[in-house]
Amino acid sequence: MTSRERFLKIMNFESCKRTLKWEFGYWGGTINRWYAEGMEKVKGLAKEVSTGEPVLGSASPFPHYGAFEDLVRAEDVDFNFNLDEGFITIPYNYWIFPTFEESVIFEDERYTEKYGKDGIRVKQLKDNSSMPLWLEFPVKDRVSWERIKEERFNLENINKRYAKDLNSFAKSVKERSFPLGILNNPTGFFGSIRSLVGEQKLFLLYYDDPELVRDIANHLCQLWLYISEELTSKMDYDIAFFWEDMSGKNGPLISPSTFREFMSPYYKKLITFLKSRGVKNFVVDTDGNVEKLIPLFMEVGINIIYPFERQADNDLVAIRKKYPSLGMMGGFDKNALSRGKFFIDEELDIIKYLITKGGYIPFGDHLIPPNCSWENFKYYRERLNRIIDSAEVL
Repeated sequence: MTSRERFLKIMNFESCKRTLKWEFGYWGGTINRWYAEGMEKVKGLAKEVSTGEPVLGSASPFPHYGAFEDLVRAEDVDFNFNLDEGFITIPYNYWIFPTFEESVIFEDERYTEKYGKDGIRVKQLKDNSSMPLWLEFPVKDRVSWERIKEERFNLENINKRYAKDLNSFAKSVKERSFPLGILNNPTGFFGSIRSLVGEQKLFLLYYDDPELVRDIANHLCQLWLYISEELTSKMDYDIAFFWEDMSGKNGPLISPSTFREFMSPYYKKLITFLKSRGVKNFVVDTDGNVEKLIPLFMEVGINIIYPFERQADNDLVAIRKKYPSLGMMGGFDKNALSRGKFFIDEELDIIKYLITKGGYIPFGDHLIPPNCSWENFKYYRERLNRIIDSAEVL
């Protein structure tokens, strides 16, 4: 059975011999450590990576374009553990186009301060070992939004956003063995707007200038509808990806009423169209404690959520019991990997229960950190593979 066939069965809650063997991804320092500790190098990485640089796994949509074209995939992890073929997304830029020109403002031995391709001014460590400090965002007011809307989100430039020949790509994936996705990070209606105006500014705009928020959301929705209309005319898709990092450990960053007012209408419009074109699976990638967000996302048509961070107190067993039809991916506490085998086994007991209930693909609940040894990861992944092979779904 191919990865595509298995994915569609699992997310449709159909009986299946086993679920998929996938991982979400790793930090660059993790992969570098594992090579040093004995992971077999077959293909290596497409480029050298720093400690805090993301390296994608099979459960991450790939490839990325626009502001994300430099990301690489950890194919040697897949090889060492015989993991299944992962997601592929169409090579397309769904975000700022053309991108801004990068310009360095200040640089020393440790830090770089610059304007990035997304127009955001950041100060960051050169090894990316910590989150950057966001200093300035491209949209400051209605005037700057109108300018960027015309220059970077122009609805007339849809065909220019292809990263390669679209017809050739469509032919190459017609008889595919992997799940093919449409849309990608940062498609969504909180995280995307936050990336344009900044988090604090967005919270204020909900009250001070709600019409500006609606105008941004409506224009982005229209852009993604135009793109989706074009792309679905060329080929079919197994899944649509959305991204909304909009929770902390204590729950969502906005209220349910704010979600329904400023996000729901645009999600419904976009998902309704994609459903009319045959797309059946809609996943949102959102960190933090998501339990209060689940009914809101399900209302708009999202039927899969990941990665269910355990350190944010997501109770996966309770979530599965409360939402038996929700597709779930991730949910293994990445922090257990540095604590040792006893804690790994505790997490795997939860994972085993979830697998048997269907609609679930297990893997680490975000990028695996560099404090995880190769020995501990091997223990976790080999035992998880055995559980997957022995735990028939439904």
